[in-house]
Amino acid sequence: MWAMRRRSFLQISSALPGLAAAACGSPERRPNVLWILAEDFSPDLGCYGNELVRTPNIDRLAAEGVRYTQCICTAPVCSAARSALMTGMFQTSIGAHNHRSYRDRPRDLPAGVETVTDCFRRAGYFTANCRTPAPGLRVGGKTDFNYRVENPFDGSDWGERPEGAPFYAQVNFPETHRKFRRFEEAPVNPDDVPLPAFYPDHPVVREDIALYLDTAQHLDAKVGKVIQRLKDEGLYDQTIIFFFGDHGQALHRGKQWLYEQGILIPLIVRIPEQFQPPGYEPGTVDGQLLQHIDITATSLHLVGETPPELMQGRVFMGPDAEPEPDYAFSARDRCDETVDRIRCVRDRRWKLIRNFLPDRPYAQRNHYKDTSYPALQVMRQLHASGQLTGAATQWMAPTRPEYELYDLQSDPDEVNNLADSPEHAERLARLQARLAGWVEEANDHGRELEDPLPAEYDLRTMVAGWFTNNGLLSKSERALRLEWTGQGRRPQEVVVPWVETGGQLRLELELRSDAPQDLKVRWGNPAQMGGLGESDLALAADTNWQTVAVDFDCEGWLAWFSIRFPAGASVAYCRRATLRRRGQSGVLQEWQFA
Repeated sequence: MWAMRRRSFLQISSALPGLAAAACGSPERRPNVLWILAEDFSPDLGCYGNELVRTPNIDRLAAEGVRYTQCICTAPVCSAARSALMTGMFQTSIGAHNHRSYRDRPRDLPAGVETVTDCFRRAGYFTANCRTPAPGLRVGGKTDFNYRVENPFDGSDWGERPEGAPFYAQVNFPETHRKFRRFEEAPVNPDDVPLPAFYPDHPVVREDIALYLDTAQHLDAKVGKVIQRLKDEGLYDQTIIFFFGDHGQALHRGKQWLYEQGILIPLIVRIPEQFQPPGYEPGTVDGQLLQHIDITATSLHLVGETPPELMQGRVFMGPDAEPEPDYAFSARDRCDETVDRIRCVRDRRWKLIRNFLPDRPYAQRNHYKDTSYPALQVMRQLHASGQLTGAATQWMAPTRPEYELYDLQSDPDEVNNLADSPEHAERLARLQARLAGWVEEANDHGRELEDPLPAEYDLRTMVAGWFTNNGLLSKSERALRLEWTGQGRRPQEVVVPWVETGGQLRLELELRSDAPQDLKVRWGNPAQMGGLGESDLALAADTNWQTVAVDFDCEGWLAWFSIRFPAGASVAYCRRATLRRRGQSGVLQEWQFA
């Protein structure tokens, strides 16, 4: 059973004098608790050995705290991971495993499952999801839960708390979620980026990884501002700080996947001296195997609260710490419109991944990843031209093996699948049995695939590498039909990921529309995935085909272009699109829909 049996905190109160006072009703002695979350972030910090980034603020936090090296998130995508973290439960156990699954059909938590903020409130804490965590600094206050929660936080800043009340607060930094930004003070040189074996060596791949690392430096600067505010307000030595990622990096084999780049996260815990439990040693490194839902249980434990009986996270520090488990688990289910079901079990050295839908490719189409991850488009284009080689080719295979077994010690890139090796048959069987046991013990709700998908994904369509997340694309009348309903939440836009050396470019389009439309052609490069420029384009009402052209300049490498249509319902058709260099007759790429 996953229900935890814990001793009352008061049984060990003599070992924790500061927290014992809290448990006995001395609110002035209770520590504050601050979670600093970095979106889509792997352990890519100076203190974790990355020599390409300068992260002095987080490194200093690690020097004053404990740095954990084996923390695994139970889901590799935001909403599922945060749903688990907020409850201390596996997302698969509470039906929160499919990414953003209940926007159009709200769902409550199962009976007996509580949010961590409910637990802190019951203990007399003010809870806050901080929107202005430092002077001049504003963040969105991301929640992204796959269930309905009424008033998950009391306020939007710890400064709103009643006088004398302790606080539990979150600061959710979006920096390392795409889109990435160059760190002008000390930009990472793409030529210095070490490439994992599963990447092709291409300038855009190197630039993309370098920009991710640059963004980590922006993150560090903002974390420093939050720490400075705590110090300025006299709260730094009254506050237990957890710094961690919600899941792994937003690179093509990271986020949404159960490889280390997707599930291994940084975790640093700094506890002021007066609240330190026995065995806590500042400046040390801890290699015990953790799951990110353990952060939830441990946060409650450190303020003198017993975690709820149903909570599956474990207390990992202090005299009442529970034993380190032999295994950690993680699960991936539907992400956006892309249906999948993958489970993994991992110990300190070995990982087993099970693909429950092995007939599907790794590189299933996904609007978010295909239009936001230029390295993925590089791989698609190299594969189509027969130039993709080495371990990177595995990603373009039409199917997957049911099981993948990796030795994380000798194969940290997880490219040498040992599942079919007779030498590892016994280990494979052991991990298969443990994974199957966890699926049953944790009451994995993913055993039945979601049907139907949320309605918003009906408008995420793709034809021949042209994508929209707010319209209906289809082949019709020997052309690409672009139908816009005027009902979605996003711009009515078709996006075409295509990687090409930049410069002076021309996009020629053969279009037809029954009504006049004012269009915008937009484009971006890896450093400006949100858009580098745009140009207006007028489309007349005409039943005949119109050839229109847009000239544009693209610095560096082109990563994508798009055609944005006006709001409201409309239909247009595209017969051909041609990308070429201005003033040259040659064609860089042509899309023919006729």
